[in-house]
Amino acid sequence: MTIVVQISKTWEIITFYGNANCASFLQVPVFILGVALLVISVLGLMALFCRASPLHRVYLWAMFLLVVVLLGFTIFSSLVTDKGPKETDSGTDQSRLRDFSEWLQGHMVNEKKWVRIKKCLIKARVCQEYAKKLSALPPDVLLGMLLPVESGCCMPPSNCGYKFKNATFWDAPKSGLGSKGDRCLSWKNGHDTLCYDCGTCKAGYLHQVRNDWKALNIFNTCFVIYLILILAFGFLCWPSDQSRRL
Repeated sequence: MTIVVQISKTWEIITFYGNANCASFLQVPVFILGVALLVISVLGLMALFCRASPLHRVYLWAMFLLVVVLLGFTIFSSLVTDKGPKETDSGTDQSRLRDFSEWLQGHMVNEKKWVRIKKCLIKARVCQEYAKKLSALPPDVLLGMLLPVESGCCMPPSNCGYKFKNATFWDAPKSGLGSKGDRCLSWKNGHDTLCYDCGTCKAGYLHQVRNDWKALNIFNTCFVIYLILILAFGFLCWPSDQSRRL
C-alpha cells in the first residue's frame, strides 16, 4: 500500500511540474501498475501466512510477469522519447515537429487525437497562465520559466513576422507575413484559436509529453530494480518441505 501511495505521489509531482493534465495516456500505465502491484502483494501475503506453496508459486510468476512487462514498457518508452529537441533549448525556442520520433508524431498528435488535446489545453487555460507570467516577470526571467507548450501554442511562429502587442494579441506586419505556410496562416488572435492549430503547438506539446515520459522512465527504472530484488527475495523464501509439513 505504501508503494501504491508513492506511485500516486510521484504522478502528482509529474503533473504539477509538467502540465500533464492533457497527457492522460500516461495515467493509464501508472494506474495499472498500482492495481497490479496491490493484487500481487495480497497474493504474496496470503502465500506467506497460509504457507501455501501453490499460491507462493503463483505470486512469483505474477511478480516475474510484472517485471517483464514493466521492463518492456520502460525500454519501449525510452526508445520513442530518445529523439527530440536539444535539452539546451530555452522555452522560447519553438520546437519543430520533425524533431520528435515518428511514433510520437503518429500516435500523440494525429488529427483525431489533436482535437481532444487542443480542447484540453484551452480548458487548462495554458495561454492565460502564459499571459500571467508575461505580465509578472521580467524578460530575462521569463525565458527560463516558459513551458514548451506555452511558447508553441500561445505565440505565433517566430519566422512569421507578427508584431507583439500583448500576451495574446499580435499584429500582422504591413509588409506581409514572413512565410505563407500553414504555420503562419494558422495564427489567430482569438483566445480559443491562437496557435493551437500550428505545428509549433503540437511540437511544444510533444516536448512536454517527452519530458513527462522521461521522468516516468526514471521512476520505472528504479522500480524495476526494486521489483527484481523483491522477486529474488521471494525465491529465497520458497517454502521448504519441512515448513510445508508444519
